[in-house]
Amino acid sequence: MSHTIKAAGAVLWRGSPKAPEVALIHRGRYNDWTFPKGKLDPGEHTIVAAVREVWEETGSRIRLGPPLPRREYRQGADNKRVDYWCGEYLDGAFEPNDEVDALEWMSVDQARHQLTHAGDQPIIEAFAAATLTTVPVVMVRHALAEPRGSFAGDDRLRPLTPEGGHQSETLAHALSCAFAPLAVVSSPWLRCLQTVSPYAGFVRQPLMELDVLGESEFDDDPEMAQETVAGLIAHNIEHGVGTLLCSHGNVMAALLQAVGLSTDTGTFDKGEFAIAHVDSTSQMAISLERHLP
Repeated sequence: MSHTIKAAGAVLWRGSPKAPEVALIHRGRYNDWTFPKGKLDPGEHTIVAAVREVWEETGSRIRLGPPLPRREYRQGADNKRVDYWCGEYLDGAFEPNDEVDALEWMSVDQARHQLTHAGDQPIIEAFAAATLTTVPVVMVRHALAEPRGSFAGDDRLRPLTPEGGHQSETLAHALSCAFAPLAVVSSPWLRCLQTVSPYAGFVRQPLMELDVLGESEFDDDPEMAQETVAGLIAHNIEHGVGTLLCSHGNVMAALLQAVGLSTDTGTFDKGEFAIAHVDSTSQMAISLERHLP
């Protein structure tokens, strides 16, 4: 029986966003030129895998930008699925290793001709067309909480379950390895605060409570809540800072609207998060990716 092998990687780039250089790797085992990528470890989030694989194969620490097309192909009896992002080079140095014997920096046009596999061409073309000057805005529905019916106290104080706590740790790990520290903004309700507090503690960011993100407070004045959130996001983007927002299921559509995205995206599962990559000039989202915890 076939199954799907999940992998992740990035188009590693440096220099000017208007004329970036990209790095291709050469794998001696296959005698090919391609992008750094690799299989997910058991239980590993795809975002974490992308950052880790680039580090292991190229020695480069990266910051993730907009997602690129997913590549899917057959590998023996199995299907292989590779998720890609734009990956901005931060620092590090390449050393030959068991997987990669050479790395070369080149222009996008040179990369088009250097790539070995035809299946990589849509990825380099999407990268060439991508907006690289983006700021991430992450919107998360609080993680799994104790059921309403089994909690006798004030619903604002209903806590996460152990599974919800694990979801919050997954969120913290994924976001902290992929992006510069984000401003953390949350509904004041306990289950939301518990969802993002591991991330805030890990990156040493203050956790701002915003009343209008509360479940019932939002319903009192949705328009004012959306305007408040949009203003906060815009302020952060002007200062080059991304934002992590945690709220409730009834608020998620308004968070998407705050960055100019369609709300026709269905409901969010508990702990699910969306990453809007927002153009720092227009302050409008150019792409959206959604992830389960």
